This record gives sequence, C-alpha cells and structure tokens, in this order.
Amino acid sequence: MATTKDTHGPNVSAGAGVLFGAGAAALGVLSASRPLVGVALYLVAAAASLVLWYGAGPEPPVGGGVAEASPADATLGSLGVASAVVFPALVAADGLGYFTWTGLTTGIALTVAGVYLVFGGFSLLELVRSRER
Repeated sequence: MATTKDTHGPNVSAGAGVLFGAGAAALGVLSASRPLVGVALYLVAAAASLVLWYGAGPEPPVGGGVAEASPADATLGSLGVASAVVFPALVAADGLGYFTWTGLTTGIALTVAGVYLVFGGFSLLELVRSRER
C-alpha cells in the first residue's frame, strides 16, 4: 500500500491491479442496468486478482501485517476491504429489490471510488518509476 515494501514483482502488482480494477469498473458500469451481472464479474475478477497476488508472492506476514502498518496503510487497507465487500453487496441487494440508492449512499460510493482512483494512479506512477530504476 502506501509505505509497505513491495514483496511482489511489478508484473504481479500490475496484473492484480488491472484485474481488480477491471472488476470494479464492471461493477460500476453495470450497477444501473445489470447489477447482478456486474457483481458476478466483480467477484470473478477479484478472486482472480487474489489468486494471482497470493499465488505469485511470499506468504503474507502472520496477522496480515496490519499491526506494523503505517496509519496510511491501515486506513487504506481497512477502507478497501470494507468497500470490497459492502459496495458489491449493496449493488446485489439493489438488483434484488432490497436496497435503493439515495443521494447520500451514492455520494459515499463515488467518494470511495475517487479515493481509490487517485491511489491507483499514484500506484501506477510508482510502478513506472520502479521500472525505470
């Protein structure tokens, strides 16, 4: 994340990021017209991203390394994990008629998406810089 040492190669980091980003994009684009299809595509892409990430790198530290994480890492990690579960669940609930998006919930979703777009942009910039070194 923000300050932890990268234990994976740049190709694994980029591949996992692209897979997860594609799933998030499918969720966002299809959430209005075909929400359940968007959730299904998101789940497949997220699972593939996790398989790539954990299949290609060393074992994660015991406890997930959260105790040693900086406040920025802990914040982004916690927000990311919560968002990765909550927002697809809300899209699925909306598709099944159990939830309706309001201005507040839509604003929260768009703000979180914006935070991760900025984070993704800076992560890609760092990836490019690391390849130039």
